[in-house]
Amino acid sequence: MTPVPSLPRVDVGLRHRLALRIGVGLCLGAAAILAVAGVYNLRLQRTHLTRLVGASANGIAETIRGSTRDGMLRNDAEGVHRIIMNIGTQQGISKIRIFNKEGRIRTSTEAEEVGSLVDIRAEECYACHQKGQPLERLERADRVRLFRNARGERILGVVAPIHNEAQCVSSCHAHSDSQRVLGVLDVQLSMGSVEEALAASERQMAGALAATVGAVVALAGLLLWRMVLRPVEGMTAAIVRVAGGDLTTRVTVRSPGEMGVMAASWNAMTEELARARTALEEWNEALERRVEEKTAELQRSYERMSAVERMASLGKLAAVVAHEINNPLAGIRTYARLLRRRFGESADPETDRILQMVDSESGRCGDIVKNLLTFSRSGPARLTDEDLKPVSDRCALLLRHQAEILGVSLTFEVPQDLPRLRCDAAQIEQMILALAMNALDATPVGGRVTVAVRRDPESNAVLLVVSDNGCGIAEEDRSRIFEPFFTTKTGGKGVGLGLAVVYGIVTRHGGRIDVLSAVGSGTTFTVRLPLEPPPEVP
Repeated sequence: MTPVPSLPRVDVGLRHRLALRIGVGLCLGAAAILAVAGVYNLRLQRTHLTRLVGASANGIAETIRGSTRDGMLRNDAEGVHRIIMNIGTQQGISKIRIFNKEGRIRTSTEAEEVGSLVDIRAEECYACHQKGQPLERLERADRVRLFRNARGERILGVVAPIHNEAQCVSSCHAHSDSQRVLGVLDVQLSMGSVEEALAASERQMAGALAATVGAVVALAGLLLWRMVLRPVEGMTAAIVRVAGGDLTTRVTVRSPGEMGVMAASWNAMTEELARARTALEEWNEALERRVEEKTAELQRSYERMSAVERMASLGKLAAVVAHEINNPLAGIRTYARLLRRRFGESADPETDRILQMVDSESGRCGDIVKNLLTFSRSGPARLTDEDLKPVSDRCALLLRHQAEILGVSLTFEVPQDLPRLRCDAAQIEQMILALAMNALDATPVGGRVTVAVRRDPESNAVLLVVSDNGCGIAEEDRSRIFEPFFTTKTGGKGVGLGLAVVYGIVTRHGGRIDVLSAVGSGTTFTVRLPLEPPPEVP
């Protein structure tokens, strides 16, 4: 029976718990409702208290106007001033002042402003002068105003016009009977007591809000725990155990309601799942046995077919390439030689060098085509004593443009005093180009590829080292990189013959090739070629 994988224990975070989310929702809902009610209540209280203070201020203004009436009739400015100063010392009164019809302050509880003019556009004058001409009578609502003084205190001001009475005209004759308003009495009361009352109301409301929210949450939490949360937690625990593979889990049916129906349905579902899993496990075991048998049989068939197909493909490819490429290459080589012969000594050195390279590289391409037959039949290499410096220079010239396109730094390190190597120069050039091209393809933009040739100090041999800092080769692929048609390149960039041909060239020269690579750190190929190959090379 296939074991059911155990799942990790599901731990619901605190902020995702149902109880916390419902509790927070209740708290926020109750707080929002009570806050709206409290704000509305505070606005009503503020309006009511403002009206009371306005009525009080209006009474004070009428009292002051009545107290100063006799003094004004007698033109007793000192007496009027003493009355205003005495009343201004009362608690809650911020300022009292009287200014005449021109707006000049005649008397005030603040001595420094006596004699100054009041701007008719100021707040205390707007009610009378809002239509351009002073009004003869103001309604009570227009006489009251709220503003902040220079110290930032909230002030309620009341203006009371001083009318030109008939007795005033007959007594002092200072004003004509056509003048209806002689001046204005301005009384300003502090709203500090109102603000204190509102602050106390806000504190009481906050306390009531907290108590109400607590009571609502406690009651709702108790009901939710008994009716919803406890059954849901039991169901959640059962779901976690079933998800872990324990299909014997059952949920206790506590009530005949919706939660009870859900628990009973859950129990029936888990029983059905247990029966279905048992049947599936039996089928799975039988299928696994059949699949293992067929897989082993297919693997053996595939290996046989793959070996045959590789050899057949190699033969077809070699025949097609030799037929299709050798003739054009021979034509290119022939025309290059004809051009060199036609130009003769009149050709400039650069043109002659290019034609010579076309000739030699065309011949090398022909040799590359012949190397495709290396794995089906062996043939002797054309060994001559060669200087590796010109060979490496040709490789550097051919690879320089490709390295610039890829954005990779390519460096050749070949000393001049290398000993001559008995080898097939075309095959050695093909080997260097194949290793260097693989290194360029595996190196990202900004990387570096180094080709170094040096004398092996430990043996009578030459070392060819091609290294890069590219993507590297995975460990499971290193044992197969020299197989024909095996490639790690993606997107159809390679057919898997480059390293196979390199391996054949090294072997036919009696040498050895080693590879050192790490994924993400780069790859280094080291080829050791003896200066004098053995007479018979397998």
